[in-house]
Amino acid sequence: MSSYFDIVASRMKNMLTRISANDADFEDLCERHAALTSDIRRLNPGEDPDQAQRDEQLRKRRAAIEQEMLAIMQANVRV
Repeated sequence: MSSYFDIVASRMKNMLTRISANDADFEDLCERHAALTSDIRRLNPGEDPDQAQRDEQLRKRRAAIEQEMLAIMQANVRV
């Protein structure tokens, strides 16, 4: 039997797939979000002050993208 998390994750994946199929901008946001997340994971902000500043900048950009994504998701939620 699937855990609650698996059920919710499946529902979210279906929703994201449906939104992406209807909204090319959303897919672009997802790609940009993934790229920023990858860049953030490569940084070592604890040991390098320059990387710490870069980490903060990237996280702010990613948060802004997440806000756009959430707004699109909320507008496309089926009840």
